[in-house]
Amino acid sequence: MKILFWTAAALIAYAYAGYPVLLWMLARIGARRYRQDDAHEPTVSLLVPAYNEERMIAAKLENALSLDYPAGKLEILVASESDDGTDEAVERFTRREGPRVRLLPSRVRRGKVANLHRAVPEARGEILVFTDANAMFRPDALRKLVRHFVDPRVASVSGRLVYRDTEGTASARGERVYWNFEMLVKKASSDLGSLPGANGSLFALRRERYRPISETRGDDFELPIRAIIDGYASILELDAVSEEPATERFVHEYRRKVRIIHWMSVSALILLREALAAGRWLLVFQLLSHKLNRWMVPFWLLALLPASIYLSGDGSVYALAALAQALTCVLALAGQAAESAGLRAPRFLVLPLYFVVVNAASLVALLSCMTGREVRWHKRPDRAQ
Repeated sequence: MKILFWTAAALIAYAYAGYPVLLWMLARIGARRYRQDDAHEPTVSLLVPAYNEERMIAAKLENALSLDYPAGKLEILVASESDDGTDEAVERFTRREGPRVRLLPSRVRRGKVANLHRAVPEARGEILVFTDANAMFRPDALRKLVRHFVDPRVASVSGRLVYRDTEGTASARGERVYWNFEMLVKKASSDLGSLPGANGSLFALRRERYRPISETRGDDFELPIRAIIDGYASILELDAVSEEPATERFVHEYRRKVRIIHWMSVSALILLREALAAGRWLLVFQLLSHKLNRWMVPFWLLALLPASIYLSGDGSVYALAALAQALTCVLALAGQAAESAGLRAPRFLVLPLYFVVVNAASLVALLSCMTGREVRWHKRPDRAQ
């Protein structure tokens, strides 16, 4: 039981502290430098997959058309599988803007990645920029993103996602803390030229590095990693900013993370095998440490709890561990009760609740993978706000 306790504790500590510290040290020692040029203006295709985005699509297109980028070098493709008024809203822009805005409609719903498969062959740009219908770019976001492609070693550049209304609900504040932590890891990965995954609301890829992937997996995770496996750099541009509304309730965040982790875990195992075959040892280290081990934390927690309780009579360390786990659960339940009652939960309740929600989502996602259960995407109620 002591071996079980210390093994589980070490794996949890490594996921949240050991790996970030090791990655930061590697970045300090082996940081790479890539050229950038603010005057670099390649042709760009902005790809917007859409499913019933009638309430958001006009604002998205207005935002895209107002970006600080030459009009003749930017085209916007909306790949729509909608059955509401999305297509009609886009058609109003195609009549007004001409070939700058194009609609690629489909009456069959096959999902985001299938939509991208339809859109990429129609794109004319040297650089493909992937985004979501509810993501609004800051005016200089596109310029900041594409300036890195002056360096032929760079294949993928991810922007930075900023959540709006992060002082509102408990879920929104939990997301902010998570993203602040995650950004430290992403920055160190970027310094090494090996950012495994991108921000789905804003990332760019050289057209020739695009590979069709399975429709059941995530483009923002897999495409940058495949570029790394091919020997190119995947980096982060902190000044290329997109904004989205923060999740309003923890139940919505839970469902979103179940879907994302379910998709990514399947991809991670496939990509891990390919990275091993290609000898991309840094990427192997990243996938094992930051993806697979992080997603396994709920299993380590489930092992740690009974070991802590069983050993609690053998010393204060085990008793404190059991107490800490019990306290986390109590605080998480209190945070959930506060949210359900419409109250503003204090931070000491928000963080335990977010921790429990994220790990519960990981547990359900991995179990669904093991049992072959499909996880479908559901539109978030606050998505159009």
